[in-house]
Amino acid sequence: MPAPALKGNGSAENPADLSALVALQPVMDLQDRTVFAYEALPRGSMRHDAKEFVRGALPAVQYTSPALLFVPLAADLLEDDGFDPFARADEIGAAPGEVAWLIAEATALELPDLVERRVAQLRDQGFKVALDDVAPGVLRRGVVGDLVPSFVILDPTYKDHVSTGIRAQAELAGLLAYCARLSAHVISRGIADDAVARRLIGLGVRLGIGPHLGPPAVLSAAAAEPGDEVVSPAWFRQQGVRVLTATGEALDAPALVAKLPTAGELPVDAQGFAWSLGQVARSMLAEHDPGRVLQVAAEHLPLTVRADRFAIFEADWDRYRLRPRVLAGEALEGLNEMDIPIDRGVTGWAFLRGDPYNCPDTRSHSAAAPIPGQGESTLEESLLVVPLKAGDHGLGVIDVWRNGRSQFTQEDLERCALFGYITAAAWWNAQLYAELELRAMTDVLTGLLNHRWWDELATREAALTSRAGTQMGILLIDLDHFKSVNDQCGHMAGDALLRNVGRAIQATLRTGDAAVRYGGEEFLLMLHDTDEVGAMRVAQAVRKALTKLSAPGNGMPRVTASIGVAFFPRHGAVLDEVVNVADVAMYRAKAEGRDRIVLAPDPASEPPPAGRRETEG
Repeated sequence: MPAPALKGNGSAENPADLSALVALQPVMDLQDRTVFAYEALPRGSMRHDAKEFVRGALPAVQYTSPALLFVPLAADLLEDDGFDPFARADEIGAAPGEVAWLIAEATALELPDLVERRVAQLRDQGFKVALDDVAPGVLRRGVVGDLVPSFVILDPTYKDHVSTGIRAQAELAGLLAYCARLSAHVISRGIADDAVARRLIGLGVRLGIGPHLGPPAVLSAAAAEPGDEVVSPAWFRQQGVRVLTATGEALDAPALVAKLPTAGELPVDAQGFAWSLGQVARSMLAEHDPGRVLQVAAEHLPLTVRADRFAIFEADWDRYRLRPRVLAGEALEGLNEMDIPIDRGVTGWAFLRGDPYNCPDTRSHSAAAPIPGQGESTLEESLLVVPLKAGDHGLGVIDVWRNGRSQFTQEDLERCALFGYITAAAWWNAQLYAELELRAMTDVLTGLLNHRWWDELATREAALTSRAGTQMGILLIDLDHFKSVNDQCGHMAGDALLRNVGRAIQATLRTGDAAVRYGGEEFLLMLHDTDEVGAMRVAQAVRKALTKLSAPGNGMPRVTASIGVAFFPRHGAVLDEVVNVADVAMYRAKAEGRDRIVLAPDPASEPPPAGRRETEG
């Protein structure tokens, strides 16, 4: 699709065309350079008209989704009671959850009562809020705690401030920990080169904006400024996108409680260590599940180095926490199902330094801190700390304790470090494999599961239903008159509608149920352990959610769908048979006037369906 055509005076005819006057700056993870958001930047005449800029920026959601879109909200718009951000977003079908409004810290300090009221309104409407251009010393000003934003974006001078000494770095560490407690993400501006990015990564900052990470992208060469990259809408689809809300979900599981070796299972001697390490590497690298890698590590670590207790933590950088994933031995009960700040104690100190460390006495170390829930300990203990790193990626850390002072040798540290290197490599590979597998099973446009997931894993879901002796509801949803949307409004509008429908459908499901983009405008829901009442309740919820979506274009009717409902194994011994029954029910809904739900009859009351009838939309 070509970029929208501009008028001779540099303006555009409608909000969708105005997006050609907006540049979109990628906001990335500093380590793996994955995009999670784009910041809208004004171009041309929009620099002088904040309201027109917002009107042109919001339609860019159709290109940037599922990444967030950061949109600056100027002070004069905050003061304008007639300006309704929700109405602006609804006007072009942008979901509030995809937009983060940028409010400058200076504005928040000058107009505290107004900004606090407006931020509360934005949050209630489902938007995210970012505090922008935050200068050093923000913790003393209290504005982050007053607004509790989703994002704190540091002033470009902050990156230079942290190079001035340990006090500035301590201030940044405090801000990261504070924001983590508030579930806020910290973003650094002005990332000009790799050296700046690496320094910030070392200080705990994971997210950034700057020319080193990617230039602003514009859709029109006429609007481009020096340094901008002119792209097509398809360019955004080619960028890898990370949804931050998914980060850390794997950490919510309780820690694995491992066993220490018995007297007959002592660590291998020096002669057998190399062979043993090779076996461990072979076992770990064969695993594609990150959890299984940790299980293998838990089994073999105590056979590598004798320990009175040990723990493996995973780093959640977005929350700035270390979460225990494996625990073994006494005196660690306080860590179970708890997490600690990344920079806390000897563990955090060594983890942020990035090198394996032999602590001869944990009580006398300057960074010593008690284990949560245990209070001050009188136990003398030694500690090995091995950060788990894969390149620049800080994955977690291994702690190995022995009772008494100076109990570990240099050989113990080297053994544990080698074990850590192998664990980190296998763990990172498994995480990448899991992420790629998830992406392969996910529809890029809607974020729902795709047909590949259905082909490969849906039968497993059916088998689980059969073993449990329960029933699974199958809903087949087909959007009415979708072809006319593409014909009259264009495929970009059709894609935007499909994204909004996908979000609306996902919001109606229980945890454990599945939503699949089954075809072009067809969606399939798998509802576990449900009956007619439950399935019809979900179908009605889907219809209600679709009525709240904006019409796809001027003069177009609201979004409706025809829904067919069937059940496994009642309507078929295999899933494809059940889907065929639901398909026939869905086409009956279309034949009866669309925008309705049809429940497939009991198979004993009617002959088997003859198959799908071709009915447009």
